Amino acid sequence: MSLLRVPSRFIVWVGLESEIPAAITSGDGSAVGTHIVYINVAHTVDIQVASGDTIRVHNPSEGTRAGNVTLIW
Repeated sequence: MSLLRVPSRFIVWVGLESEIPAAITSGDGSAVGTHIVYINVAHTVDIQVASGDTIRVHNPSEGTRAGNVTLIW
């Protein structure tokens, strides 16, 4: 996943969803909750837009999920 932040405006992204089925995902936005990419096989935990400047990890499932998100810049 590659993310580009346009300060105080929006986030742009392109990357690959987790497997089963893997698919290219891309888009842009600043609306809270906008889906960016699923990070688990069940497609329940995803990275979402939290604002025009931030992202969040969202787990709507009832179970606890554990993992790592690594940011490189």
